[in-house]
Amino acid sequence: MRELIKRSFCSIIIIFIYEIGTHIILPGYLVQAYQSPDFMESISLVTGGNLSRLSFFALGLGPYMSGMIFWRVIQSLNKDRFSKINDDTIYYMKATLILLIAMIQSLGLSVSMKNNITFFSNTELNITLATFVFTTGAMFTMWLVDLNMEVGIGGPSLLILIGILSRLPKITWSFIQETLINHPTMNSVISFVVVIIGIVLIISVISFVLGSEFRIPVTRIMIRNELAVPTYIPIKLLPANAMPYMFGLTFMALPQLVIPLLKNWTPFLQGEDVTNLTSLKTVSSICLYLIILIILGYGFAFVNVNPSEISEDLLKNGDYIVDVLPGDDTREYITHKLMDMATVGNVVTMLLLGIPLFMSLRWEQLSSFSYLFGSLLILNTTIVSITDQCRALIEKNHYPSILANKF
Repeated sequence: MRELIKRSFCSIIIIFIYEIGTHIILPGYLVQAYQSPDFMESISLVTGGNLSRLSFFALGLGPYMSGMIFWRVIQSLNKDRFSKINDDTIYYMKATLILLIAMIQSLGLSVSMKNNITFFSNTELNITLATFVFTTGAMFTMWLVDLNMEVGIGGPSLLILIGILSRLPKITWSFIQETLINHPTMNSVISFVVVIIGIVLIISVISFVLGSEFRIPVTRIMIRNELAVPTYIPIKLLPANAMPYMFGLTFMALPQLVIPLLKNWTPFLQGEDVTNLTSLKTVSSICLYLIILIILGYGFAFVNVNPSEISEDLLKNGDYIVDVLPGDDTREYITHKLMDMATVGNVVTMLLLGIPLFMSLRWEQLSSFSYLFGSLLILNTTIVSITDQCRALIEKNHYPSILANKF
């Protein structure tokens, strides 16, 4: 209990520091008002940043999350090589990758917002200053995440959770004002009722999906199985959890942050507009987004449940799955079951994410809530993760001693 209180106190301090950083805008307080579209607001929601205010932590966890994706891909392609590298070297390699991504995203954001930054009369100096501030904020965020993982609770998800909780009341109140207070009409009232019913249904579905899992029974040869607690390999109905949604929006934001930078260097991109392709306001952009979610859904399913590692552990311990040969056959069996569950999870995600997005094309007042499923999914999984961590900290010192007191 004492450790939980200590870690909670450290996390509160980290949250306090992060919230201060989100309210520190570019030097001089000479940043013109910038209104983010709903898509960029949703990016801010899942990364913990704030693109509606050019602040120290405007990018939030965006560079960190993007860096982790690329790092996992690189690591999976060179698994044997990275297994021989010490932790300090791996940490510096990760930090360098995140730094490069932060610089690219910061420079792209600064170029796209150059007309809103008026600290200097020289545009190049404004861009340089903004890039430096955003990059520094992104790396400071990475340090806060690492610090929270070491001495706090919740890891990187905690900052995302705070970002969602701090913005949901504002989004909810603005929707109520728009539909019921400022301009009440029959269509707006119907929209309000539809959203409330949708929220109830989505929360019910999320609770069911996150609590559902497929269990593969495992036979252990070192104990009498008829007397032991049943052992199994759990595979969740949504094996990727909320990771595809969190990283999918980050990927969709990359073109809007990078293309403005490339336009200055590449003449043939001068007349190109990527907004329609990534804004989630067109059928093509929504379809692209759903395809990205499907790919990430399968990818993160194998990150969270690694069939190769599970089959190797079973083989080393002498355990096995009934009617399945140890080794490669076990790995293929687990892979097949994981693919089945990931497919079902992707279908559920496509329905619960795709339907609101397509509905927002017809009813614009629903655009603010078209990302509701993903936000609630992140909220639910983050709360469950933090709750499990707190429970583990409370119960870890309450196990009975194996040895007698006299020893």
